[in-house]
Parts: sequence; structure tokens; C-alpha cells
Amino acid sequence: MRRLTAVTVLASSLLLAGTLGTFPSTAAPGVTAATAQGHGLPRPVSTAVERATTGTGAKPAPDHYTPTPGVKFNNPLGDKPHRREIVNHLLRSINSVPGRGQIRIATWNFRSGEIADALIAANRRGVSVRVVIDRLNANTDNPNPPFERLTAALKHHDSNRRKDMTSFTRECVSSCRAPGGIAHVKFYLFSQAGKAHDVVEYGSFNATDLATRSQWNDLYTYRNKTAMYGEFLGVFDQMRKDRNVKQPYLHYTHGRETSYFYPYKGKGTTKADGSLRDPMLSELDKIVCKGATNGAGTAGYTRLRFAQTSMHGDRGKALAERIRQMWERGCDIKMDYAVFGNEVLSILRHTSRGPVPIKQIAQDFDKDGVYDRYLHMKTLAVSGVYDGRTDAHVTWNGSANYTSVALASDEVVVRIFDPRVEGAYATWFDYLFNNPPPNSGNPGTSPEVRTAVRRNVATGIDPYAKMQLD
Repeated sequence: MRRLTAVTVLASSLLLAGTLGTFPSTAAPGVTAATAQGHGLPRPVSTAVERATTGTGAKPAPDHYTPTPGVKFNNPLGDKPHRREIVNHLLRSINSVPGRGQIRIATWNFRSGEIADALIAANRRGVSVRVVIDRLNANTDNPNPPFERLTAALKHHDSNRRKDMTSFTRECVSSCRAPGGIAHVKFYLFSQAGKAHDVVEYGSFNATDLATRSQWNDLYTYRNKTAMYGEFLGVFDQMRKDRNVKQPYLHYTHGRETSYFYPYKGKGTTKADGSLRDPMLSELDKIVCKGATNGAGTAGYTRLRFAQTSMHGDRGKALAERIRQMWERGCDIKMDYAVFGNEVLSILRHTSRGPVPIKQIAQDFDKDGVYDRYLHMKTLAVSGVYDGRTDAHVTWNGSANYTSVALASDEVVVRIFDPRVEGAYATWFDYLFNNPPPNSGNPGTSPEVRTAVRRNVATGIDPYAKMQLD
């Protein structure tokens, strides 16, 4: 019964939002492509869809890569290095874990032959490899050859190992740590990689080929973070047991970073009247639009840059109402998105100041009315007045969409106070906003796509069907 509820909620939420969230409003231009290039960001180049990697079975060569800290973005429309910016970083991290090291991965879906090859090779050289995914993505109705191959391979070479060094895969029913929801988190832990220890990599990137060839994603890396590594590892160890825990919601602060782990249930999640306190809405309520100082914000007004896959339902509407209020009060807001519900779009479009600037980052490559590539990030970058500070630079990144399903699911959100991080995300968001993909549904960009999408909606074909793969 737990799984039936999760499937129904996930499928219906994607279908509803996809059907109703097709036609975004226009917005003003911002950062140029040249500016983005100056920050080392890729310039979109329209290419054919890269063929999925199935895995060769070849043993990847050991690497001596020390994972680069900070954020990495991939661009599915860029050249090969830019398409593979994240996956190459992840593969090199895996290949650089020495024997007797540990790799722990929690990902909504695992469907990559080359990542499977790298993990199998790591296991053979004495690394303990453990992977947790959602059972929706590997079962008799949804076969998953790369994950099945990995599962079989990890059963070998364990006979002479200590208990803490064994390797295996696990599949969670619903969220791993509470009833309902899904196992939607994406993080990768390495006890050692190259010269770094206690490496944490997390974000919107699942261990799938789809994440590289069809999605815009981010992956953030910390290294030599012993306390943070231990906290992520503690959550992983709870997840692999697939049992309800007494306190699913956890949060830890270390200097400039605070990690929040969902399901958002337990102590600290409700108001005095017993109703749920929305964690993202609580953060937005700390933002004041006027009064930014010391170069923060835009001309004295707080700047907000959203990149969000999905926002819909009652939670989405509540967040949209707050965003509309901030926009009307003068905040500098831009939003990149993939799937917003019709009611959310209506709230954002109808304000006393005119529409909130939004751009849909989704591409219908072959103009058949079904989107092939889409924004998969779940992030917000703010510069300006936050929580009483007038020159704050704060970023929220991780795996959580702005939906009710996210609050019931295994997710991670990290809040980072750092002007360099906020600047990197804001620049990338502005670049996508000003350079939406060819054959998108944005007004004035591709009338053929908009016509095809409308036709599909009218005939009952979901233009977002391919997004339900992830």
C-alpha cells in the first residue's frame, strides 16, 4: 500500500503539471552568452541526442583524480565535454577511490552502464560499494539492466571482507526512512578519492545516462569535510535499511553550510497549531526586497534566481503567491523551470507589476509535441536582504522540487552562505534564461513546437511523458 500511494502521487503530479504548465510568459533579457563564457560556462550548440551508454564491460583504468570542490553544471546541448561535465567528474571520483576505501550512493534512479562498470571495477580492487535506489526504477515491470548487472557483480569478492567492507545494492519501497513519498535524493560519498578524504557530492544529478544527455543538472562537491561526510553517511545507513525512523527530518550546520534531510516529518516541522511549516516558504519569508547593501542585489533590491523542475499543487501555489508578493515589492526575480502547474503559472503571470519573468527550459528536439530535454535542477540563489542581513549571498541546492511529494520523500537541501557560490549559480541561471533551448515552448521561439504541444494536449498525449522517466 505504501508503494501504490507513492506511484499514484508521482505519476499524477507529473502528468497534471505537464499538461497544464506548457505555455510560459515572456521576460526581459539579462546576462549575455559572452558573460556566461567568461565564467567558463558552455554555449549551447544544438546536437542530435547522444546515444545512451550501455556499458562495455571493460575495466576502467584506476585514476588519481582529486575531486574539484564546488559546483559543476552540464549542458545537454553543448559539446561533449560540456554534456559530460558532471558524469566525468563522478566517474573520475569513483575511479580514484583506493582499495579498502568506501563508496556510498543514494540515487532515485541508477541506469548507466559506464557508472556500473566503474563501480564494479572499484569493488574488484577492494572498495566497499553500496548503492540505494527507489524500487520504482528496478522491478519486473521496469527492468533495469545496468542496475541488475551491478547488483549481481557486487555479490562477488565479499567472502573475505569485514562486515563494514561488504558491497551490495538496495531498493527502497516509498521513501527509505518514512512511509509514503519516494527515494528521490541524489548523493555520492567517497571515503577517499585521490588526495582528498571524506568527499560529498550531491545535487540534482541521478546516476543515469538520461541525466547527461537529456537534462540540465548540477552537482556540488565538498572534500575533507569529516563531519558533513559522517552526517550524509548516517542518513545513507538509515536509508539502506528501508525502515521508518523516529525522526526523519534532520538538519546540521557547520559554518556557512546547513544540510537539511527529508522526509520533512518529526520534531521541528510543525507550527504551534500543528500544521506543517513549509521549509522553503519559511526561507522566502526571511527575504526583504528593498535595502540591499555593499553591492548585493540589483540597485538596492534583492535578487532571486530560481532554477526549478517542478512547482504545482497547494504547496506550489503557496510558494508562487510569496514569489508574486516579492516581485510586486520590487525584488529582481527570474525563474527557469521545466514543469509548472497552470494555477502556479496564473499566479506568477497576474501581478500588479506585470508577469514575473519566467522561461521554460525544455526542448522538443523533433517537434513532435513531446519534450526531449529539460531542466532538472532544484536551486535558488539570493543576493540581498535575508534574515536581517542586507548583503547576504545565499544559495539553496539539492534534490527537492517545490511540490508536496518532495516533503514526503528522501531529499537533501543544502543552504550555503558564499558570494562565489551564489554568483556561479546566478550567472548560470541568467545564461539559461537568456538562451533557452531551440524548439522550446517559450513564446516567440518556436511556433511549431507550441502548436504540436497544444495538439497533443487536446488529444490526450502528455507532452511531458519523457520527463516521467526520471
